[in-house]
Amino acid sequence: MSSCQSTGAASSTLAPVRSEDPAWAHARAVPGARNNTECLYCNKVIRGGGITRLKYHLAGIPGNVEACKKVSEDVKWQMKELLDEMKKNREKKRKISSEIGGDIDLISDDIDDSNSMEGQSQLSKGKGKSRESGTGKSVGGLSRFFAPRTTPGAQPSIKSSMCSNEMLVQAKMAVARWWYDSNLPFNAAQSKFYQPAIDAMTAIGPGFKGPSLYELRGNLLKMAVNEVQNYLQQIKKVWTETGCTLMADGWTNQKQQSIINFLVYCPKGTMFLKSVDTSGLRKDAETLFKIFDEVVQEIGVENLQKYGSFYWSPCAAHCIDLMLENFCDPRYFPIIDDTIKKAKKITKFIYNHGWVLALMRQDFTKGHDLCRPAVTGFATNFLSIQCLLLFKKELRQMFTCDKWMGSSYSKSNIGKEIAGIVLEDKEFWAQCQFIVKISEPLVLLKPAMGYLYDAMERAKENIKARCNNKVSVFSPFTRIIDSRWDKQLHSPLHAAGCVLNPGIFYSPSFKNKNDVVKGFNSCVMKMELDPDDQDKIIEELDLYRTSVGEFGHSLAIRQRDKLNSVAWWSQFGCEVPTLQKFAVRILSQCCSATGCERNWSTFDFIHSKKRNRLVHKRLNDLVFVCYNLKLRERSIKNGRDALNPINLENIDLMDEWVGEESELLDGEDLDWASIEKPLTSLNEEDVDNIGIDVDDGGDVDENILINMSNLAPYCLFDEDE
Repeated sequence: MSSCQSTGAASSTLAPVRSEDPAWAHARAVPGARNNTECLYCNKVIRGGGITRLKYHLAGIPGNVEACKKVSEDVKWQMKELLDEMKKNREKKRKISSEIGGDIDLISDDIDDSNSMEGQSQLSKGKGKSRESGTGKSVGGLSRFFAPRTTPGAQPSIKSSMCSNEMLVQAKMAVARWWYDSNLPFNAAQSKFYQPAIDAMTAIGPGFKGPSLYELRGNLLKMAVNEVQNYLQQIKKVWTETGCTLMADGWTNQKQQSIINFLVYCPKGTMFLKSVDTSGLRKDAETLFKIFDEVVQEIGVENLQKYGSFYWSPCAAHCIDLMLENFCDPRYFPIIDDTIKKAKKITKFIYNHGWVLALMRQDFTKGHDLCRPAVTGFATNFLSIQCLLLFKKELRQMFTCDKWMGSSYSKSNIGKEIAGIVLEDKEFWAQCQFIVKISEPLVLLKPAMGYLYDAMERAKENIKARCNNKVSVFSPFTRIIDSRWDKQLHSPLHAAGCVLNPGIFYSPSFKNKNDVVKGFNSCVMKMELDPDDQDKIIEELDLYRTSVGEFGHSLAIRQRDKLNSVAWWSQFGCEVPTLQKFAVRILSQCCSATGCERNWSTFDFIHSKKRNRLVHKRLNDLVFVCYNLKLRERSIKNGRDALNPINLENIDLMDEWVGEESELLDGEDLDWASIEKPLTSLNEEDVDNIGIDVDDGGDVDENILINMSNLAPYCLFDEDE
């Protein structure tokens, strides 16, 4: 690039008046020949067309002029961007011309002959993903002039290709030293903005000065706040149509302060509003009402409930987690509790010894882990039991292989105990199988509006079938589900959502029970205060029930299970506008607060009593930006990243499965360099429907199942839970 630029500077005197065009840095004008240019890379003379045909030559776009074979990737990328920008300007001028009915000169001095339109058409077809950054949005700024080097399939620059391994290591060490000195968490390297930041800096080149302390907490933070607010405005636009759900996430921070985070959900996305410290307030109904009322007024009552009424519902994921907690309550299910403790003993031993962990990942589980971090702690327990069963055969092979037998671990007391559980304790594996049988229907249940009611019914039926319909076996667990459902989770909203979900309502297995009908009617009367509109909803419901009109078309029938229920109503509910509007608002709500993120350290700073007023405002801006960026990235995250159970990011959920215990430790094996990073997380299909192990030769002893499920009362919890 440097040689090219110097040549370009020397040729600037030969360029025409419009020499501010960046393309002239890569060409010279041919003296005495109007609109002829000479490429500085291959010395080809391009006759006619001026600078625009040169751009096609440098960009390598066929059909207009021969492509340059010596131009660098960066210059090629830049030329494509310039041509694309020129095309947009043309289209903009045409639009303005058509709107005002006048004639605007669409021909500029740098437009070549008639073939240029053909070349532009090929550019718009061929550029495809070149302007995509992976999020479906056009990238701007420096990316207009520098080709991406870190996206899959991108061609590296010549300079980076010629770098030695020592240079690469030193560059990474420079980043690492700053990382360690700043005490950044390791998982910060997984940020979506990490690599783009490095790309932007390297694109500018040596001498780039990073943002200063005052820039980071001043103008740059203000710009970030404005950027996030602009993004959130796109979310707020749909509130009037779909309504929204106000989510309150209450928790206690490390300073034992009670904090409530307020977020707003709609199908377009979740946004963070504010965080309130309630540690010094009375937890009575009046105080809580005032806090909620302030937030509701900030959002706008018409957005939360256009029809004048509100529904309150606890987090469905939390209630399901409480059901799983009851399933392993040592007071009533001591065998299940004891089995989980044995399983944790196995994983803690493996994950606290680097040599053993490396042996397992490299030689037996193909990089996969035994533990699966889940949204909640008790879901993590049952998912990890699933993984143990999935790798039962591999674990047995590991504890009998030559490497293990020749190691010092196999001769230690704790090593012998762990190997004994894996190899000889058949009751342990049978109990694990039973635990998976009764927990899997709940663990895999996805709490979503329109699906929750039916999913809970299916989960109970599934548990009964897995227990061979033996009442003495399944009844303690189904009673727990019924108790939590009836006293905490049941809501007319879930019944109405079930009726309005076409994938469920039209299913042959759907039973139109009385409580579903009552729930729907209650929802209509509470959410729609106009009696005429109530009558219209019931009248139009009959068309929906009998599949008349648009509902009966073959396309609508095929799309019942394929389209999102909100999209289905928007597409096929036009003949029943009142019911359509009602259905969209019901099905657009959220019934789980698992989408909430928590920035622990920043919240601690915000709710500290030792603060300056200006600093407090800055920290609020920081949390606003940080929280909403995380929510935005979570909504577009593909979910294929590995979940390493020994990462600090997962330590709260995984501590009981990988945490240190003195009686399980053996030696000082802490060689992290020998441990390869885990592969992508297991899919649900990988652990779904884990049945009886054929190696054990049959079914689980029914007496074991009955012993594991006895003594459970009708209700295991206090109503305040």
